[in-house]
Amino acid sequence: MRVRFGAGSLVALLLTTVFFMYKETPAQPKRTAAGGNRTASEQAAPSDIAYAVSMSRPWTHLLEVEMRVKWDRPPGKIELKMPVWTPGSYLIREYARHVQDFSATNSAGQALAWEKINKNTWTISASGAGEIVAKYRVYSNELTVRTNELNDEHAFWNNAALLMFPAGHLNAP
Repeated sequence: MRVRFGAGSLVALLLTTVFFMYKETPAQPKRTAAGGNRTASEQAAPSDIAYAVSMSRPWTHLLEVEMRVKWDRPPGKIELKMPVWTPGSYLIREYARHVQDFSATNSAGQALAWEKINKNTWTISASGAGEIVAKYRVYSNELTVRTNELNDEHAFWNNAALLMFPAGHLNAP
């Protein structure tokens, strides 16, 4: 018995695949103080997220990002994620591969311990800090609608290819 697929079936299969690729999956389950699992969405939501993008040395093709995240109820740890693709682009882009010189501090400038736990996720030990400041640079030398480019003549970036977000809070303010 042969099964034949028409063009409409293949398009539907492709769209279904792309839809499910967007689903956020944690690198590992969160643990509560009692030892149980806790999802990122159960963590306290940030009260404020602010980004500053700089380009002090454009000939290096490095966009400089400072991300500030504040909480009313500070978490013990925070995961920052970077998207791996953008809607309308049917390939995994792995934007995090362009991230360099990641660092994390509290609002007083004291260094916080951090670890890159997978290809697009950084875990920061927030130590109850009400605000964390993450800084990193992104190599930007590809001009498309999906990527970033910076040189001594112009700058263009796509937020998905440049900005991180707290895990579980993609739609936070």
